Amino acid sequence: MRRRLPPLATLRPFEATARLGSFTLAAQELSLTQGAVSQQVRNLEDFLGLKLFERQARRLDLTDEGRQLFASVQRALDDLERTVGRLVVRGERVVLNVTAMPTLATVWLMPRLAAFAALHPDIELRLATSIEPADLHGGNVDVAIRVGKLPGRAYPREHANIDLVMTERWDGVIADSLFPDAIVPVASRALLAEGAPIEGPSDLQAYPLIHTVSRQRAWPDWFRAQGVRFHPRLADPECGHFFISLQAAREGRGIAMVPELIFHHARAQSEDLVAAWLPAARSAGEYYVLTHETQETSRAVQAFRQWLVEEGARTRTLYGMADAPVA
Repeated sequence: MRRRLPPLATLRPFEATARLGSFTLAAQELSLTQGAVSQQVRNLEDFLGLKLFERQARRLDLTDEGRQLFASVQRALDDLERTVGRLVVRGERVVLNVTAMPTLATVWLMPRLAAFAALHPDIELRLATSIEPADLHGGNVDVAIRVGKLPGRAYPREHANIDLVMTERWDGVIADSLFPDAIVPVASRALLAEGAPIEGPSDLQAYPLIHTVSRQRAWPDWFRAQGVRFHPRLADPECGHFFISLQAAREGRGIAMVPELIFHHARAQSEDLVAAWLPAARSAGEYYVLTHETQETSRAVQAFRQWLVEEGARTRTLYGMADAPVA
């Protein structure tokens, strides 16, 4: 459909004249002659068949119709200016597509991103959360953070299994270790104070055990690492992500098995959660930063990758997360 619009070349001279109240000032702002600005305004008036200005001795005043048009044109130009500004800024910045697991993104990555942005204001991070295998070959993911096993690496049988698959294609993928994974049972202080005494790992089964969908084998593996037989129960609660399991434990719904990192973060926020039994049980896998070798020449990818590795090292030191097994 053809738009019934005035010549676009007339709108900027009209807006500047209406805003400044002078052909002369509008001409100076637009780097045009006064005659050119005046002519464009006349062209607009002729197109509309309306008088837009009352020409006073030293000033131009808008008519009622002129005020209506000025408000509309100014809004349109302001909106256009904002859009162009965003596009120009985006064109000057490098965009990285990052994927991380939901709980890790919430409790560890996102609180740190402001620090990265301050160091690299020209790099825009677009974060998506997922526990699915990361596709580093399709061009939609630049950096992935996952937990799991490296191909070809042997892990002690007593370590807790990680069923998650980090990526389905390892050719060309570079994996940098962030920190080890270990799991620990956590509960609210109130629940443990009111419940049966815990004198050994098997006593935890006197409580409801909160399961997490993404790590279905966490509880069986943890009991196996403790040398205790696990007795599954259909009535035990199940949650979709670790941060939901953690909240359920905080509310006294049972004991949750969560990664050691998540527990440390929760303890830093509040002391209402405690470990129901220590030490934590080491998992057969670690948290990794995954990139592709084709990104080796990308300054932005390498800057973010190096920053993540350094943050991971600080986290290991902060929480005493040794590379050696903790159980």
